[in-house]
Amino acid sequence: MRPLLITSLLLTTHLGTAYGAKVLTLPDFIQRVQTHSPDLAIEKSLANEADARAKGVRISPPMIGLMRMNDAGGTNSGIEISQELPFPTKIQREKEVRENEAKSQYALFNYRKNAILLDARAAYLEFWQAFAKANIALEKRDWLKSHVKISRTLARGDSNAQIHLIGTESEADLLENEVLEAQAELAEKTNALRNFVPDLIIQEIEPQEPKLESIEVDPKSKSGLVFLRESEVKLVSSLKGLKQQAYLPDLVFRYRSYSGNEMTQRNEEVMVGITLPFLFFWQPQSEVSEISARGQRAQAELEKSRVDFETRVAGLLAKSESLKKQLMTLKVKLIPRAEKRMRLVENLSARSIEGLDTHRMVMLDYLDLRTKELNARNEFEKALIEISRLIGKEAPP
Repeated sequence: MRPLLITSLLLTTHLGTAYGAKVLTLPDFIQRVQTHSPDLAIEKSLANEADARAKGVRISPPMIGLMRMNDAGGTNSGIEISQELPFPTKIQREKEVRENEAKSQYALFNYRKNAILLDARAAYLEFWQAFAKANIALEKRDWLKSHVKISRTLARGDSNAQIHLIGTESEADLLENEVLEAQAELAEKTNALRNFVPDLIIQEIEPQEPKLESIEVDPKSKSGLVFLRESEVKLVSSLKGLKQQAYLPDLVFRYRSYSGNEMTQRNEEVMVGITLPFLFFWQPQSEVSEISARGQRAQAELEKSRVDFETRVAGLLAKSESLKKQLMTLKVKLIPRAEKRMRLVENLSARSIEGLDTHRMVMLDYLDLRTKELNARNEFEKALIEISRLIGKEAPP
């Protein structure tokens, strides 16, 4: 009677850390993204630019000119100073537009920042899942190799055992391709982390399984996209107000002075004028119509984002709760039960085809359950990230 051997490495559901490898946790990775992400730096610079443009009053600078005229009396020199000023309400409206542009850009920054951090979280989870799948594939391969050795002891005088051995050897050889595929996917997901942290040293890093989190949604909360759409509506409204000011005249001031000569006395000239934009009324009218159409589109997009937020969040919350229950069933019930079966199978004999089949079935069932756990966790995290993206809130690290 020869007991079946199942190593403690196969009994654990947690990934071990290789000697010399550095563990990269999800909170550490997100913190590095916040400080080193080029995409975040670009979005922050755009917000800073808009904030700088919003400051101060913008009017045309004054013009000063020196004049020199030759006539019968000789040379007559002078100076001219001119200034064009928009109608006072235009100045106010133009500043309001720049301030709303800054607010809109800041809302866009927050929205994109949240999206970048959620994408980084998704990239880390894919890295962790690829690492876990690669480990499961290696465990499965190593176990099949040991199972082949046990099967050979029976295959010498038993036809059924020979059939079992050939099938197991073929499955072990086929699993080599699965191991290579899993390792290639792990390399791909590891390198993808550098899209968010370019200076990240990816050699010999290992992930740590993130905590299983849930997210609460306030029924009165707004989507990050809704905030962005609302800021766009305010911006378009202020732009419309500015375009409507185009009918109002601008003011023109000019002062001119000549020093005089033998034939011409010294003289000064002051001129106050106004522009007449309403004479070409179709130009401002066209601009107002254009911005009105833009405002209607912005309002429609706002309403669409509100409806989309309410309907999608409700569905995703229900999906996430269902997935979490499935995941807990695997973690708390099915996988521990599979571990218990493995401990029991250690006392069975490997000298019969029934014992070999049981040996093979128990371990494969256990590894399949771990794979199902990873797949369920993957679907749960996708739902969690999508909810966080909708409400404009970073998912818990």
